Amino acid sequence: MTRVRYNQGMPEDTPSDPQFEPDETSSETGRDDSTMIAARAKVWFFDDDKTPVDFVLYALEQYFGYDEPKARAIVERIRKQGKAVAAELPAIPAELARRKVEQAAADAGYPFRVEIEGGPQIV
Repeated sequence: MTRVRYNQGMPEDTPSDPQFEPDETSSETGRDDSTMIAARAKVWFFDDDKTPVDFVLYALEQYFGYDEPKARAIVERIRKQGKAVAAELPAIPAELARRKVEQAAADAGYPFRVEIEGGPQIV
């Protein structure tokens, strides 16, 4: 067998095509934030005298995906302790769920309070 040297031009390791250039809007750390593990946040539901249990059950089932028995167990904790963690989610989904629940409560005329604990602050 004869040894033949490959003489064709090999492409450079660094592409010169602009589509391969780093995005100027990427974070200062140089990491792609979409691959980072999302910060977790607790979604707290608070008891009040005006919001009906049916609304809280609806919110837990509709926005957090609980079945009725699990939602009822959380409602019982809220009633006994005055507040309870409804869910622990990545920060952005937690904030979106909080906003949806608060909007639904406001639309129905209820003063229901939801807070996020942990994760980055989203404005």
